[in-house]
Amino acid sequence: MHSIRQWLLGMAACTATVALAVPSANATLTLTAAGIADGFSITTFATVAPGNAGCCSGPFGMAVSNNGNVIVSLGAGPLYVFPNSDGQTPGTALFTQFSNSGTAAYATAGGQAYGWQNNRFVQFNNDGTVNHVLTGVTPGPFLGAWGNSVNGHVIASSSSGLIDINPLANGGLGTFANINSVFPDGISVSPDGLTVYAEQGCINGYLIATGAPTSTACGFNSPDGTGVIIGGLLNGDLIVNNNNGDVDLYDFVTSTVTLLATGSSPFGFDRGDYTTPDQKGCLFLAEGDRVDRLCLTGASIGGGSDVPEPASLTLLGVALLGFRTLGRRTRG
Repeated sequence: MHSIRQWLLGMAACTATVALAVPSANATLTLTAAGIADGFSITTFATVAPGNAGCCSGPFGMAVSNNGNVIVSLGAGPLYVFPNSDGQTPGTALFTQFSNSGTAAYATAGGQAYGWQNNRFVQFNNDGTVNHVLTGVTPGPFLGAWGNSVNGHVIASSSSGLIDINPLANGGLGTFANINSVFPDGISVSPDGLTVYAEQGCINGYLIATGAPTSTACGFNSPDGTGVIIGGLLNGDLIVNNNNGDVDLYDFVTSTVTLLATGSSPFGFDRGDYTTPDQKGCLFLAEGDRVDRLCLTGASIGGGSDVPEPASLTLLGVALLGFRTLGRRTRG
């Protein structure tokens, strides 16, 4: 199985540039041998807080607007709007606004960017200004937020616990329903839209419909933001961004944690925090002074909505299907 896995990854690597169009910018995080073997790449999307070396400033809220711009908030201070290409700096921002959303996360749902301003949930315009306040959502922000790609809702950690926000209901003013009374940090949602993964020391899964617990994933150094892999040999595995600068991979089938990347300054420049899909099949990672982009050859992470599907990836999918009866891949 190991040789087959390496052959498939090698075939995918030959077409990676065409398939995912991943830029080649440098990043501070360093991939491990396991991360390289699994087909991951890391680039620096934007350095937004040069010199910031810890909590609690630097990038927090991240979302993609409906024209593809990327909104990045430093919490209290600048909110930058960038084009979706690597190597951005404050000087290359398309727009610069003011943010007072603190350490709360942003989310992309139904093609719109949502976040917090003045302790209220809001929808953003493409230039990072507030389109309107969702006055029907009364709880204040706590920490994590994530867009549910299945129904366009936003799942958020709030002053009322985990909540399920329908931003289009109530004439566009939004409504919310309590999921349960837990108060996690970083969160993400499963690709089928049924489960929220919430950081509470471990990563705990809860059914969105009932709030009932479904799973617990432990063994991380200092977990925060997450994202589920969709497709390929690692389908269903969980990416975990850690405060100490590590990026982990969790296999729900084997309960195995694999170290994918390490930072050069644990809890400093490489302090990992929230994550959000970049809508190109990769995952944005908030770090101490910047936003990195984590990609995986032959798969998407977190539910990006416009992953290209060239013939090379189609052929790879057929090959993977042919070998699925040989069992799940082993760890290197």
